[in-house]
Amino acid sequence: MQVNAEGEDTEPERVEVHLLTALRDELMRKVLAAAVLTQAELNEVEEDAAKRVGSVPRAW
Repeated sequence: MQVNAEGEDTEPERVEVHLLTALRDELMRKVLAAAVLTQAELNEVEEDAAKRVGSVPRAW
């Protein structure tokens, strides 16, 4: 991870995180639409991902 002199992430880092988040959201929507996983299972995936990155999980 790249940080600036203040210890904050850089613009390229933020762009990559936003791209990965958008890809994950699109994948989860398609998985739900295709009935590969249930909504409850997607919520579990969201909770696990949120724990790993230290954010608040969103409901699917």
